[in-house]
Amino acid sequence: MKNKIANIFCITICSLISGCCYNFSDLTVGTTYIVGQSIVTPHLNILVEQFQWSNANWTSDGFAKIDNRSYAGGSGFDLNANNVNLKFLFNYPLSEISLKFGELGGNCNIKVNDDFKNIQDLIDLQNISLGGVPLTIDAIQSGNNWSGEIILKGIINSFTIGGQELWINDICTKD
Repeated sequence: MKNKIANIFCITICSLISGCCYNFSDLTVGTTYIVGQSIVTPHLNILVEQFQWSNANWTSDGFAKIDNRSYAGGSGFDLNANNVNLKFLFNYPLSEISLKFGELGGNCNIKVNDDFKNIQDLIDLQNISLGGVPLTIDAIQSGNNWSGEIILKGIINSFTIGGQELWINDICTKD
């Protein structure tokens, strides 16, 4: 009940201001989505897409799953991208997107404004531009694992992110 009240509050506030943060607390832990399916909430729509391995081959065999292990370090539940990309269907254009992440292995994919990168770790994107949008990564490493926050600031017309073992949460946007 508490999560439902918080989500209704977020939806109301989002309609009054030019940005909001989303977590996955309104979804059921363990719910799994495969390539071609959409993750739909009252305030967020994400298309699950194919993932590109580090050898440049594409796969449709992965899944996205609602998870409560808090690898991303955000509020509510995480969304685990396991060999899939997550295409966010926001009301574009946006001026900023940020999200918290936990990265536990494998490579990652990211696409901003149709500019695609396949990288080993999200930290590899530190202080670069993708699709004309500067990216900032604030992350810490523990063994081979990374956790932190990605911030994109600029004119954003599309955004997709995915990984082999990637957890995300607290996706925030600004118009």
